[in-house]
Amino acid sequence: MQELSYDVNAPFPSLDILYKYKLANTADKSILGLKVTFPPSAQTPPHTHHGASVAVTVLTGSVFDKMNDDPMTVKKVGDSIYEAPGCRHRISANTSDSEEASILAVFVLETEKLDALIEAQGPMGLVLVDEEWQGAVAERMKALMGGQ
Repeated sequence: MQELSYDVNAPFPSLDILYKYKLANTADKSILGLKVTFPPSAQTPPHTHHGASVAVTVLTGSVFDKMNDDPMTVKKVGDSIYEAPGCRHRISANTSDSEEASILAVFVLETEKLDALIEAQGPMGLVLVDEEWQGAVAERMKALMGGQ
């Protein structure tokens, strides 16, 4: 299987916060459930998650996945992925150019940090785009929002 390269012109997935709770058995952490819906051919830019632990389950379709320097894999409905704090998610993309795919990403992060990220940028605040892609992604998002 040939590994993908990030295409800044590929569609972005939509991000929807499903829940957020303060964890009762820890002094300073919260848990957040994020549904990520990939339209056909959609990709996320290479990224990390601000030191969060993230557990992912594929809900529909299938996705290409590559963490750090591990080989790219295909994850199907019911498969799970664990992203340790600091893990670089190099490839996250819908395998299909005609069908939608979706995942549930569950984040555990310090409550104060999580709240600040969401307040500043909404769910996109949970995604820290790799520095080499930040400019191109920002320009693409600006263009999609009509130059605002």
